[in-house]
Amino acid sequence: MKKILVLSLFLFFGLSIKAFSQTVYTSPKGEKYHTADCRLSGEAGPVKLADAKKAGKDACDICKPNELGKGKLNQCSGKTQDGTRCKRMTANKNKKCFQHQAK
Repeated sequence: MKKILVLSLFLFFGLSIKAFSQTVYTSPKGEKYHTADCRLSGEAGPVKLADAKKAGKDACDICKPNELGKGKLNQCSGKTQDGTRCKRMTANKNKKCFQHQAK
């Protein structure tokens, strides 16, 4: 019983730390924070989730960055114009971000 309690505590704190170390994307003038593959993120830069919340920013209603842990994310398999692999993360089954989806 004691082992289960200790294991549960480690799991709880581990998930809490992971949530606050999550990287989200925001611009200095923006009011929202986004995931890497959100179509509204534009030229937003990476920041830690805790820092975005401290700055008074809210989660985007389109990409829902607070739900990142609920789905498995993969790096986009698309290629950029210079031939390197796209750095956006996506939960799409075809492993392509919004920018590299077939039109």
